[in-house]
Amino acid sequence: MKKIKPLQRVLWTIAAVFAVLAAALRPIAGLRFAAALLWAACLGLAVYALLDAASADRAWAKWCKRALLALACLGFAFFCCLEAWVIAGARGGRDTRDVSCVLILGAGVDGTRPSLTLARRLDAALAYLADKPDVPVIVSGCQGKGEAISEAECMARYLTERGVDETRIWREPEATSTRTNFLCSFALMRERGLDTTAPYAVVSSDFHFTRVGYILGDLGLAREQIVPVRSTLPRGAYYAAITAVSYVREAFALANEMLLGVDWDL
Repeated sequence: MKKIKPLQRVLWTIAAVFAVLAAALRPIAGLRFAAALLWAACLGLAVYALLDAASADRAWAKWCKRALLALACLGFAFFCCLEAWVIAGARGGRDTRDVSCVLILGAGVDGTRPSLTLARRLDAALAYLADKPDVPVIVSGCQGKGEAISEAECMARYLTERGVDETRIWREPEATSTRTNFLCSFALMRERGLDTTAPYAVVSSDFHFTRVGYILGDLGLAREQIVPVRSTLPRGAYYAAITAVSYVREAFALANEMLLGVDWDL
């Protein structure tokens, strides 16, 4: 029986810790993506440990181990670049330009009530709309799995319950992703006679705006035309953890958009 090397022992220990953490985080709303990443890291460490054990007398295992390490380093470097871009897009001062409309991008709905992320977007929109009583509001988002009503309908109800005139809310219930949020909303703007070359406000989570800009550029729409209205989560350790996971997840979503052309909203 071969003796387990110290490196292999360390790798298996870390993999076990990651597995326990992943199992613990999986049931917690907002942290499931972190659990998935931990499972992926656990699998990667296990594969590397097995290759390291086999590399003593098998040349193919040694080369596979080197290739896996190289891919991991390249992937991490690419992730760091994307994460820096996501963080840069989340920052910015208040834009005071007049807007033709306010577009609120949808997020998850819990039954008929907005999820935490969506509620925070709606609260940011309400604060922005406070001194703009005549600006129309587009609420964009379809009805997803596990949702009793569409995101658009949920947002409309939330806004009207808090004093926004029903007549100024335009529902767009067909969009299934960020990309279709803009495609469907622009079609609605044209249908309602709005100037689609004028500035318009976009309300979304702070971490989302780098991908918003990328998608607009890919669609041939002017990124400079939008007035960003950024929402954030409340303060506190739990919300800080969800925010951190959201930023990490967004880097993966951006990579998916860039490399595969898949609009990934999770």
